[in-house]
Amino acid sequence: MLTSNPRPIWIVGAGAVGLHLAARLADVTAVTLVARGSRTRALAEDGFEVTGAEQRRARVPVVAAEAAWTLPPEAIVLVAVKATQLAETLRTLAPRMTQGQVLGLCQNGLGVAALAAELAPATARVRVACWLGAGLVGPTTVRVAGVFQLELAADAEPARSHMSELQGLLAAGGYPVACATSIAACEWRKSLWNLAVSGPCALLDAANGAILDVPELRALAQSLLVEARAVAVAEGVALADADLERVFTSTEKTRANHNAMLQDLRRGAATEIAFLNAAVAKLAERHGLTAPTHATVARLVAAREALGRAG
Repeated sequence: MLTSNPRPIWIVGAGAVGLHLAARLADVTAVTLVARGSRTRALAEDGFEVTGAEQRRARVPVVAAEAAWTLPPEAIVLVAVKATQLAETLRTLAPRMTQGQVLGLCQNGLGVAALAAELAPATARVRVACWLGAGLVGPTTVRVAGVFQLELAADAEPARSHMSELQGLLAAGGYPVACATSIAACEWRKSLWNLAVSGPCALLDAANGAILDVPELRALAQSLLVEARAVAVAEGVALADADLERVFTSTEKTRANHNAMLQDLRRGAATEIAFLNAAVAKLAERHGLTAPTHATVARLVAAREALGRAG
């Protein structure tokens, strides 16, 4: 239940997920956005627009990541940068955080919580898996295809208590919210979609719906899911048939979208492949297993990245 004096939320990262969270949560509590680069001034002066399945214009206080700023002692800090930027962001955040605050990790991929435990060990950490069909279509415009749910997980106190507060705020913002039994289960379930869809569609420069429409691609996605499930079991996480099937049902709602990995390759940026298919291949090797399909997808995406940089 939402308290009468809800905690303020600081959102670090002004991508599609960060802006969507800012727009909704600003209706229920004080929200501050930490942004980086040339968009910071535009976001501060003009706000941003949410289009597609949702229509709204929003404006929240914005601070530049490069500037000097201090977090309120009771703040909930949602980190919504890409996984590739997480280490740098945590090194900036950790010295600013004090006891009583909570760190919400909104990245895609495996090993995110472990990285946060290494770089910000004194913070209370909550994993936030964002099942959102959203993407930037302009410097200050987010297009939403659909909102499915947010899934939260924490493995110890005081993070579990903070998780309940965060759950109330997100629910008040209109998000369907579920809680996972562990951070590992949360990471694996959310990663399944990216593991099966992002790499193959990015390599073929295809919209998400290609996984559903092209039999060869659907078969490839099935192989990736089977391999991932075996590695997850070795990691102590049991994935149900429904978890795997949800990859395809959720893709139906975002079939026209071009996923974030494809967008990264198009602009010559680093992808999150190290936290996705490459992570599965590495974990498989650690357990004496093999995940050859994941290893191949990871190598091909890495090669595309290298060619993009060279070009």
